[in-house]
Amino acid sequence: KSIIDEAIELDEKQREELDDKSIFGRRKKGTKGSRALKHWVLAALDALAVAGAPPPSPRFNGRREKGKVAGQVTERVLGLLSSALGRADRLGDQVPQSCDQLAKEAWNLLLTEYVAKVLDLAEQVLPDDDPKEDPDTFFFLRVVGAVNRIVRQINAHYRQNILPRLEADPNIKSRGASANRKALSAIEKRILRGLGICLGAVITYAERLLGKHQKQSDFKPRDENDCFEPTEACNIVSGFIAVQGEMAVQSLEGRNLDAFLMEIGRRYYDVLIAHLRKFQVSPLGAMVVRLDVRRYQDVMQEFHIEQVSRKFSCLWEMSSLLLLPVLELGNVVQQRLGSVPKEELHDFLKSRSDYAKQRINILSLLNI
Repeated sequence: KSIIDEAIELDEKQREELDDKSIFGRRKKGTKGSRALKHWVLAALDALAVAGAPPPSPRFNGRREKGKVAGQVTERVLGLLSSALGRADRLGDQVPQSCDQLAKEAWNLLLTEYVAKVLDLAEQVLPDDDPKEDPDTFFFLRVVGAVNRIVRQINAHYRQNILPRLEADPNIKSRGASANRKALSAIEKRILRGLGICLGAVITYAERLLGKHQKQSDFKPRDENDCFEPTEACNIVSGFIAVQGEMAVQSLEGRNLDAFLMEIGRRYYDVLIAHLRKFQVSPLGAMVVRLDVRRYQDVMQEFHIEQVSRKFSCLWEMSSLLLLPVLELGNVVQQRLGSVPKEELHDFLKSRSDYAKQRINILSLLNI
């Protein structure tokens, strides 16, 4: 208990910086208080190894990089638990019951008194639902990474040191395993909720960037000299999404990482489809759309999520529908876009500058 208290105790300066009354309530904090609180949370979780944005990750070259192993607090608590288990063995009386009780006390300290309390504060500085500036998702991703490492340490210790001592009493073993799953499930639900808020902030801000920087004239260039580079809006939002992927790889792992990247890719695809439908695209502009879509696709390929890669390959094929002569659209749809609902393709084709004149031909080719 003293180890946990030491890890999460606020000193006098921290209390002054954080405005203690608001920190433990739910009142919104200013920039200074939020920054101080984030620093305190990461310090409490032994997760201050990375001070700013992460460097490029080897995951984006096809490999995963393991982060710094955090959890000094967990190691100290589990070290004391190991000593107590040894004493229980030497006493030799009711070993399963004693070891089960010791494990429950340790799990309660680490998950309820430590991780859950830190999450209470971390949740107060999650990104806004509709961020007006670049949302700080990296903070909560780092929190999740640190919590996952703590949980991994606890689980490993339980398998190696507790379970063998419970074999003599199957009932205690079963009840203990059930209680552990329940405790971990509560933590996992909170993590998923926080990640969901981060995801929402990322996608909302990407929409904001596209709306702010994409010009109506981008897809109606006057001459071919304006058709050789992606648009400014594409470069800005692609850079933002790429950084979000880098930060996720730096902080998450396993199913959390794959699910987070897949959901970014899925929602980002929907945002881009809806965004491109807002514009009329000239024949030259279709070349610009293709350049933008290729840039979007390149970023998504770096996520190494097959379902996301397939979606953006489909978007690339769809962009060709804005460039090709109408009479060639049928072959592309049949050969490459058979899995896309025809109504979705029709809505996409409405962006063609010649759609009004070619509407009947387009509907006929799509068999609508």
